[in-house]
Amino acid sequence: MPNANDKFYLDQLLETHSPAFAVEEVKDILNKLYNLTGNLSLLESERDQNFCIITENGDQYIIKIANSAEDPAIIDMQIKTLEHIAKVDPELPVPEVLLSRNGLAIEEIQAADGSKHCVRILTYLQGAYPKDDPTEVALFRPIGVCLARLARALRGFFHPIANYEILWDLKHTSRLRQYLPCITNTKHQELATYFLDRFDQNVLPHLPKLRAQILHNDLTPDNILVAENDPGRIVGIMDFGDMTHTLLIIDLATTIAPMLRGHTDLSGVAAEIIAGYHEISPLEDAELRVLYDLVAARLTMLNVIAAWRVSLHPDNREYITGGVEEIWRTLEAWRALDPAAITRKFFRTCGLWEMDEVNSSPKKANETLQSHLKRRDHLLGPCAYLFYEKPLHIVRGDGVWLYDVYGNRYLDAYNNVSHVGHSHPHVVNAIAKQSRRLNTSTRYMHGLILELAEQITDRMPEQLSVCMFVCTGSEANELAWQMSKLVSGNSGALITDFAYHGSSAATMQFSPESIPNKNLPPYVQTLFAPTSDSTYQEPDSGISDAITALGEQDYLPAMLLLDTSFVSDGIYTSPKGYLETLFAKTSAAGGLCVADEVQGGFGRLGQHFWGFQFDNVVPDIVTMGKPMGNGHPLAAVVTRPEIAETLARETGYFNTFGGNPVSCAAGLAVLEVIEKEGLQRNALEVGQYLREELTVLQENYPVIGELHGSGLLQGINILKPDGTPDPELAVQIMNHMRENGVLIGTTGQPYSVLKIRPPIVFQKEDADILILALTRALDELINM
Repeated sequence: MPNANDKFYLDQLLETHSPAFAVEEVKDILNKLYNLTGNLSLLESERDQNFCIITENGDQYIIKIANSAEDPAIIDMQIKTLEHIAKVDPELPVPEVLLSRNGLAIEEIQAADGSKHCVRILTYLQGAYPKDDPTEVALFRPIGVCLARLARALRGFFHPIANYEILWDLKHTSRLRQYLPCITNTKHQELATYFLDRFDQNVLPHLPKLRAQILHNDLTPDNILVAENDPGRIVGIMDFGDMTHTLLIIDLATTIAPMLRGHTDLSGVAAEIIAGYHEISPLEDAELRVLYDLVAARLTMLNVIAAWRVSLHPDNREYITGGVEEIWRTLEAWRALDPAAITRKFFRTCGLWEMDEVNSSPKKANETLQSHLKRRDHLLGPCAYLFYEKPLHIVRGDGVWLYDVYGNRYLDAYNNVSHVGHSHPHVVNAIAKQSRRLNTSTRYMHGLILELAEQITDRMPEQLSVCMFVCTGSEANELAWQMSKLVSGNSGALITDFAYHGSSAATMQFSPESIPNKNLPPYVQTLFAPTSDSTYQEPDSGISDAITALGEQDYLPAMLLLDTSFVSDGIYTSPKGYLETLFAKTSAAGGLCVADEVQGGFGRLGQHFWGFQFDNVVPDIVTMGKPMGNGHPLAAVVTRPEIAETLARETGYFNTFGGNPVSCAAGLAVLEVIEKEGLQRNALEVGQYLREELTVLQENYPVIGELHGSGLLQGINILKPDGTPDPELAVQIMNHMRENGVLIGTTGQPYSVLKIRPPIVFQKEDADILILALTRALDELINM
């Protein structure tokens, strides 16, 4: 086995002549050991002897006859590597090993001079070598992705020989100095010395801190194959002869260096390869800090070793020095770049920021509450109001928990936007992965928008088959309004009397929670929301009167817009027949029926995926908002094809980033989490448990009135002794619970309903914490 104190293993190989078996000798070996016959051709090799054989039935194989100085254990490591990759990531295009008649992966043969050589046979990989064309950019990102996948596949691989020392491992760059005298050009020798000095100063001290494992260590254009008609699709990974235990970032630098040759935008080429790699295997900042010098070290190594090899084999100068001049030019160009600027570009490519920049903020981290509020008022203005008498300064979220700047933890039973929990790792990873790959206008095709649209419409009634993406619930409801006016030819709107449907200029007019009813425009009329989950008292909830009132103002209904969980009205589910009656009367008057599922959709209500499913109706339009992306700016409008066709014909619609690739990745991840973690069922079961505990509490505290809602969207009426709503006590309870680490809100008219609306990962033990905090608040506030 090679020893760290011996001459470098590669030195021995390069100083030993390559095998020189005649073609007829090899044919005889193949027939005797492998029962193979066919057309044999010699391939080029640096230190071995390689052949390709095409058998009579058309099968192709590569025959590799190793240098006599090659250690069989290293060949064994390469073979076991291929076997490991085939198990871990079978889609990686690596060759398979053909066993001999003796059932061996490695056979030993003897040359005429008595030297012994290992021979092995690998399956032939179909494809073409990448074009040596500096304008060909298709391979940059794919080769980064391929290298990262290969490294990931080898992450759990081990072999006893892996720590052998090979000069092609950039860890040993400093030892290249002994070969500098072989460079006869003074300018080139100075350039090589410059980068060797930089390696010693900037890289060598940091090597022990960086991640390491067994790696390919030579994934370059010479060692890959691409599809004949697709230069960016890698179909073959070859030559594991330089694999060793080294640093992950060395593996990447080794790939980047030869890809720079002939290009004018060196940093752009490197950044594309890095982006592909980081997409699969995120890089660390310490690795990125040394990458500029490692790329330079690899380019330097290529030419220093070439000069040394020429001194050993001057008769082979032309083959050895092919491309050397271009590498010198690339090194000169690399030296001309600003290393700090290049490193910053690498950081940006990976979505990272250098720590000295992060810590250079002029604002103090321990800013006082009052000074923060003063800055907030000055910078954000009077409309940026805050929750609670003592506002929270939240800096982190995890699941159902929020953490403030002081490290205090709060159970979040309020924030529906983080639908599947704050910072859910699957959603975060999906967003980060797609952000590293692409985010751009929806004028370009991409697959994620179709996949998300399909998954959403699959969860809708069959008639609702067209999905249009926007960025917010306000945009979704405004688009629904635009559609409704175009299709109906009318211009009136019907809403419940304390609804909230958005903050845009149009949807604000449909939000009497924000605008008093008396200030609503004449084309907007209100009707009664439910006051119970099971019954409603008004014969038609006032819709007939609302339609009549529109007519008195010379309007006909274009749209009935309902939050199907009636959150601002107090949180209710539709009693049987309620939506059915409203939809029928609206349709008869020529209007469209719109279900606003921003707050109640996506399984939150437990019993159904959508709120409109509590009644026997099919809306004309369904809108949804940011919870579908776990807070990412993603919203949608789902409707019938003929409605979408009318919009397209009359005005069209475009939203630059509605349904962009990153948002769609977030939306798909949310649906996956809901499905895989069974969160609709969780909302149902935990919601039922919470309702049972609240019912017990209701028996002991008369201030608790009716309980309503469903799943993990529930309202609790807070009453005065005379049975009327008590908004003052409701707000006191909310603030008391905040002081005890539980966050809820208030809603309804006049804000006398406690609003419980947590992320739907909320568990029974979380419900217990909420009940305890509510009990304490009631005990202390009622007995004051």
